[in-house]
Amino acid sequence: MSDSFIRDQPYLLKDRAVALSIPKLVICSLCQGVLWLPIACQTCDTPFCISCIKNWKVDAAEPHLCPHDNHEYIQRKCPSGNMYALSKLQITCRYKPHGCSESLPYNNLETHEETCDYRLKTCSGCSAEFTKMNFNEHYRGCPFVLLKCNECATDFQRQYQVEHTEINCLRIQLHKIRDERENYRQKQSELISYMESRIDTLASIVELLLQQNEKKLILLNMYDTF
Repeated sequence: MSDSFIRDQPYLLKDRAVALSIPKLVICSLCQGVLWLPIACQTCDTPFCISCIKNWKVDAAEPHLCPHDNHEYIQRKCPSGNMYALSKLQITCRYKPHGCSESLPYNNLETHEETCDYRLKTCSGCSAEFTKMNFNEHYRGCPFVLLKCNECATDFQRQYQVEHTEINCLRIQLHKIRDERENYRQKQSELISYMESRIDTLASIVELLLQQNEKKLILLNMYDTF
């Protein structure tokens, strides 16, 4: 079996399992990590992480042959025996390096990690990472976070908040009103030009029709004379 199917580090490294008693039932043969969101091959019942199979399908030639035994790969639900073995695992939180000491049952891991206080969040101002429990305190004081003025809708970094005085805010609003007025005038001018062009075109058509009608009348009069 080729390692070319493994693109990323497994979501669940084996060393995150507190006690790995039956590795054959809980290890993905593609990434060599603990199975995550597992599915299986209908032909041989071999389980794989769903992300590993998606990556494998991109690289593998069609028809898709099972990476375990080279029979036709037909996807099915992960066998109940594998799911039971997984449910008995205790897994350390992926945010352990940042301070989390929790070990969770496999089936509770995803919910915990979504809300873990040690989960990292990135500040939109300075791009630094902080744990969830410390993020709000940093964010409220970060000088590079963008703020928006409710009056003039101007964006500015928090460090320049003192410079956005009431006078500056009113000036910005005045400039915006002037710009809007100028845009309105420009649009009105373009509309008037368009309408004048249409009027000239219609007038030319009317004049042409009148000339054609006059010629017809002349021809009819000549015909009546003969």
